[in-house]
Amino acid sequence: MEIIKEWVRNIFVIVVALSFIETLLPSSEMQNYIKFIFSLIIMATILSPLLIFLE
Repeated sequence: MEIIKEWVRNIFVIVVALSFIETLLPSSEMQNYIKFIFSLIIMATILSPLLIFLE
């Protein structure tokens, strides 16, 4: 149960941090690429428990 709590906490912290960073960035053509990279980071965080079970 503790692992699930830590996993959810990590997801929450990363989403909040990336949202904060995204608001600080100026609007530009690079914003789409940055959103894509942030999405990949969030997906990696969500899927990280699968890597533990696959080992």
